[in-house]
Parts: sequence; structure tokens; C-alpha cells
Amino acid sequence: MSLSDPIALTYDGGTVNLARINQDNYGAEYYAESGTSRFTLNVKHTIPAKGKAGESHLVRLDVEHYDGSGLLLRVASAWTVIRTDSGIQDQESSEDAAEALVALLTAANITKVVGRQS
Repeated sequence: MSLSDPIALTYDGGTVNLARINQDNYGAEYYAESGTSRFTLNVKHTIPAKGKAGESHLVRLDVEHYDGSGLLLRVASAWTVIRTDSGIQDQESSEDAAEALVALLTAANITKVVGRQS
């Protein structure tokens, strides 16, 4: 089963619909352009050999910002990795850890972290 296509993403108060542009056994890539920004969302899975530790799942968003003439100003990126070490992945434990982190990352706490508070 895969994520939706397109993926509706809320960015800076607006909705951006990212279309799937690639899909394979270990992930997918989504892309959209909106105004002077380009969005790339990657979902990747690392699955170790049976019985081995180190399963991980990456979700990464890159936003390229351009000026009116098409000059690249910056690329802002955010990603989350859900990883199991020292044992085999237990889906519920991984979900609980990811949900706790997402709940912590409120708008106020993101402002603090980006503002170099820890």
C-alpha cells in the first residue's frame, strides 16, 4: 500500500498538492511547484536482512525558494527518521515514538528550535 497521490501539504498557510513522480520497492518521490517555490518530498525505507536490526523510514521535505528571475535563494529542508536499533522493529513502539515527537513539534516549539533554543 502506498501514500496518497497527490499528497496535500499545508505550507505557509496554503495547500500544495505534490504528485508522485517515482515509486519503487523502497520508497517514493513527490514533486510540486507553487509560485516561486519547488517542493520535493521523499519517503524511503531501509529494510535489513531478515533477523537483523537497523530498519528505518525517512520522510524528507525539501523546499527550493527562487526569486522572481528564477535565481535560487535557498533550500529549506525538514526530515524525520523512524529507526529501530538493537532488535527487530516493533511497529507499535516505532509509531509511539514518532507520534510523541510529532506532538512535541508544535509551532511554538519549532520556532524555539529553529531559533537555536534547546
